[in-house]
Amino acid sequence: MTVVVLALDALDAGLVDHFDLDAVRLESGGEIETFANTQSVPYTPEVWATVATGLEPAEHGITGGGTSEWENPALDLASSFTGRLDESTRGTLGKLVRSRTGNRERIGETDRESMFDAEDAVVHNWPGVHDGKPLQRAWDLMNAVAEGMPRSEFERELFGLCAQQFGWAREMLEHPVSIAGVHVHTLDAAGHAYADDETALGRAYDRVGEIVDEIVAALGEADDLLVVSDHGMRAAFYPPDAGEKPASHSWR
Repeated sequence: MTVVVLALDALDAGLVDHFDLDAVRLESGGEIETFANTQSVPYTPEVWATVATGLEPAEHGITGGGTSEWENPALDLASSFTGRLDESTRGTLGKLVRSRTGNRERIGETDRESMFDAEDAVVHNWPGVHDGKPLQRAWDLMNAVAEGMPRSEFERELFGLCAQQFGWAREMLEHPVSIAGVHVHTLDAAGHAYADDETALGRAYDRVGEIVDEIVAALGEADDLLVVSDHGMRAAFYPPDAGEKPASHSWR
């Protein structure tokens, strides 16, 4: 028996209904009762570290101000002061520092026990726990499209990364694995890029839904699939978000 855990970043419950995306509804669903956070809006590495460990941010240490680590101690200190900025702003500042210093931030990893320490459990990438490079790649793509990268190139790179992550999850169903966890930042990146484009964001949701369907079809009788999200994404075209800042994280 394998439990596949798909951490679909920014899978928005409201937009799932808006786009009528049955693929991610599965057999049952509900809200996670969050019990601790350090920021006014959900913050990706902090939330996913909590999901994996069951610990509040103060205990697992992956907080807004302690998420990124740098090779340079001075930059690491500066990062602690930018920890409460949104991901887009942090990414822009990070890119500036990299271009000037050659240093690259790393996504911090907790040293606390997580569900992936269970017997026969495996993890591909999970912010705050294991391998933050795919998340950094998604952030780089978000910055690039904001600076003029053609949408066709953005989507090719983003969904290429997405396919690698889902493909790994599919392959784990062929092996004696108890838990297989992977974090996918596709909908977050698309949500930031297409918060004012209903058609483009709808296509992204549909594509992710198609790949989830493929995972469901591959499940054995004893296997289970758990789809988890850390936050929603406000959209200019979504009526409940009227008056809110598009492309900002929501609690949905």
